[in-house]
Amino acid sequence: MRNFIYLVICTLCLWNPFPVSAQNSEVVLSLQDALAKAAENNWQINKAKEQGKAAKAEFRETNSIFLPNLNVSHTVVTTNDPLSAFGFKLKQEITKQEDFNPILLNDPKHIENFASKIEVQQPIINLDGLYGRKAASAKLQAVDYTTERTINYTKFEVKKAYYQLELAKQAVVVLDKSIEVAKSAEELTANNLKQGYVKDADLLAAKVRVLELNTQLLDAKNNKKQANEYLAYLLGMDINTQISTSDHLEKQPSLLSGLVQVEDTGFRSDLMAYKKGIEARKNMLKSQKMQFLPRLNAFGAYEWNDDHLFGTSANNYMIGASLSWNLFSGYKNVGKVQKAKAELKIAELNLSEYESRNNMEIQGAKRNLKLAFDRIELTKLAKEQSLEALRIRENRYKQGLEKTTDLLYSESVSLARSLDYINALYKYHVAVFQLELLLEKDLQ
Repeated sequence: MRNFIYLVICTLCLWNPFPVSAQNSEVVLSLQDALAKAAENNWQINKAKEQGKAAKAEFRETNSIFLPNLNVSHTVVTTNDPLSAFGFKLKQEITKQEDFNPILLNDPKHIENFASKIEVQQPIINLDGLYGRKAASAKLQAVDYTTERTINYTKFEVKKAYYQLELAKQAVVVLDKSIEVAKSAEELTANNLKQGYVKDADLLAAKVRVLELNTQLLDAKNNKKQANEYLAYLLGMDINTQISTSDHLEKQPSLLSGLVQVEDTGFRSDLMAYKKGIEARKNMLKSQKMQFLPRLNAFGAYEWNDDHLFGTSANNYMIGASLSWNLFSGYKNVGKVQKAKAELKIAELNLSEYESRNNMEIQGAKRNLKLAFDRIELTKLAKEQSLEALRIRENRYKQGLEKTTDLLYSESVSLARSLDYINALYKYHVAVFQLELLLEKDLQ
């Protein structure tokens, strides 16, 4: 029996009924795949789309200035109020001669009235509402442009994060190679120490260098993990998902075409959002001014009265029109107009400031792109020279013609130049993406 229990326990331990955790999954993504996932799952984009739906619903509310307001009600009343009691009898069409007796008029018995009523209110002329509708329409368009800008900015962030992950991955590769070189130097130094060619300090320096590189490798792996988590967050994925990038850092000279792009940013989505916002404020100012004018509305009602629930023994109707003019509201309307003027002026100043800053950013982005492009060639040449110097020094060190410190110095320089090169590639891509965002044009 005991052996049988052990067998059952071992079977349960070996058998895993649960699927593999999502944190062990790995997804290979190209940049285009990442952008597609972000367009579908990114939090900011989805929130912007919902804000667009809210603005559309707000615009639909302005249909009320054209469409009628229909209300249906059923009211039950019991009262012995003299005026109401006599009026309900009239509405129910049950008034008799004896009801005019002053005693009954002054002290009537309680009466019950069941009234079913349909009311219709139809706006005819409401000029403030018309301009309010135009303002809501402009606001809706502004929100749509803002959503478009959110999508473009999110694409920019995804591109940066994608190549940030690729940069971190390449940094780990470079450090792994440097550790291999450093360990090889450590082994060679240990052998030379046994033969009396070097001192203990040389071996200690080689060991220290290996430890330093291992520490840098840990930092690089941590940076890679953080870049992976941030990219997964932008794509709306589980941050524990391991993402493998299939597009690599590389220079594309054709991207320098962005330097000659015409700076026609007047139709850029964020600037259009500003302009539509100003249009909305202009219409709101007109709407506030129109409140000084009269309003014309029509109304109608049809009513059934009875002494029983939902009864329809008596009926009546009422049709009319109302012309109202609020001549003075305690300076309230005047204050609203002044506030609307000030807000419009602020919006116009904000647009002018934003356009000026945008032009400055475009010029800076173009300079950064040219500088990043030139830096790639410089760092590439420096990397190749440092690798060649390291190769020569390694060979000379094996022959006993170089010091350990010189070899370690060459290795550290080679590492730094290799990291500079991949960083230059990354900054070049970011400069391209920045200019694409500012111009809202695809430069690739």
